Amino acid sequence: MKNNKKVIIAFLMILTLTLSGCSAILDRISVLRGDLIGNKFEISVYDHYANKTLELNGSKITVGLFENDANVDPESPGFESSVLEITVNGREMIQVGNTVIFAEQGLDMVEDYNAPSNIDVSGGGGFVPLDRLINDLKNQIGKEKTIIISSQMGIPLGVYQGENVYVTVPEDLPKMTRLNIDGKSLYIHRANYVILDTDLME
Repeated sequence: MKNNKKVIIAFLMILTLTLSGCSAILDRISVLRGDLIGNKFEISVYDHYANKTLELNGSKITVGLFENDANVDPESPGFESSVLEITVNGREMIQVGNTVIFAEQGLDMVEDYNAPSNIDVSGGGGFVPLDRLINDLKNQIGKEKTIIISSQMGIPLGVYQGENVYVTVPEDLPKMTRLNIDGKSLYIHRANYVILDTDLME
């Protein structure tokens, strides 16, 4: 039984490596082009009630921390800054507290999408010890997902979908999630969201 599990795990890992022209590699290539640099993005800022309060578009965008001493020196008193410093075509924008979505040009929200409030997942099955590993491998390859985004008050503000979606959490950008959706980047900052396998809702 143990040998069978090892064979299954080895097969899945080999399958992942052979298919890795996949989302993980496409995502890495996108990041290597520069952390948002050189990519055309629409930046949307929302308040707690999911109202869009600001929209910017730019072709050269960078995002980083507006650091203080505590970010650089662990022994420095005080808390590390989580303030974002955003540069849009050479102009600076500093922001904290708002929900911000960075969507690469060509990546649009799904119009008139009604997210289900009840999903029946009683059918089918799975092998519990391997489920998380399998889902992680599928994430590396890219899988069809639906992303439902809400404001920090829980009010829905938008939905994105893609056939090949890869999810990461950037180490250098606090409170931010990065998704590669069919080769295009989506950054979500300070928002509530649910990322579901799309087939859960079919």
